[in-house]
Amino acid sequence: MTCRAGFIGVAVLALALVAEGVRAQELQLKAADIQKLLPVLRADAAQLGATQAYVERQEAARTSFSGDPLEFFRGRADVDLPEGARYVPGCSRAASAGGPVAIFTFGRTIDCYERMSRDYWGAVRRGPHEQLPPEALVPEECDREHQQTSKFLDDVRGGLEKRGYADLGDAYGSLASADGIFEIALYPHNIYDRANPVNGHPFNGIENAQAREAALVACSDMPSGPILVLFPRDRFFAEEGSDSLDAALRKAGLSKTDYEALKEALFLARMYTKPEWRQAAEAAAGDDPAGRQALSVQLANADLYRKFAAELDPLLDALVPKLPA
Repeated sequence: MTCRAGFIGVAVLALALVAEGVRAQELQLKAADIQKLLPVLRADAAQLGATQAYVERQEAARTSFSGDPLEFFRGRADVDLPEGARYVPGCSRAASAGGPVAIFTFGRTIDCYERMSRDYWGAVRRGPHEQLPPEALVPEECDREHQQTSKFLDDVRGGLEKRGYADLGDAYGSLASADGIFEIALYPHNIYDRANPVNGHPFNGIENAQAREAALVACSDMPSGPILVLFPRDRFFAEEGSDSLDAALRKAGLSKTDYEALKEALFLARMYTKPEWRQAAEAAAGDDPAGRQALSVQLANADLYRKFAAELDPLLDALVPKLPA
């Protein structure tokens, strides 16, 4: 871009900002405003930084997790599970290729009803609207076994609810821990087993064929009956202890609307500390009285900004979201 073209671009934007200044002349900043804003800006920057760090941690866990998932979970919070749930470390590590999950077995074999259902769907490719074989084809003893499995899982779910877990109301009867950090899903049979239908198998997302086969071996070598799977919820990746923006606003006696307007005025003030912006704005305002008045507000704000620049510059820099590399 040539210098002339760059100046024209600056002038066009400056003209728009001068027009905005006409509509917001009451936002002439005072030293008291900046003193009041500093703790709010710090809280805002901390919250934005925590949000960006949260997204990065979540993505890192999804794409490059390694190690033992249960140890990883316990490093964040207590893991309170029902008696009889036995951790399966080999399967858990293998299943965590797409993000950390901890898998527990109850040492039970798959009941014959679940086995018939699994084998029916695994035998051939079924259409999405096909139903299970008629109930008449299910032996009575299989139905009894299935009722026992259902009662067992209901009892497990009830025990979790007594520990403070809340039913999420999804198809799997998943539950969230009281602190919102973990989620538990209960399955009537081992969905990670090699015998489970290929279509929809949890390991289909593992692209590396060797890693997928290793996961199938690790997770097929455990009881085929009901399992409990522990997942991290979004709050797991949130950072604790960052300043609350809402609390800072309350302490400063500012509404979010007032804060956003004052923050915009600060960004504008910093911009007008640059000579090229000042020159472009003066040219854009011309002899228009309203434009000159608005420009005077912005220039006064810029002069005030310079006095606090050492404190304000790093905070405003932190409030500009960083784009992914």
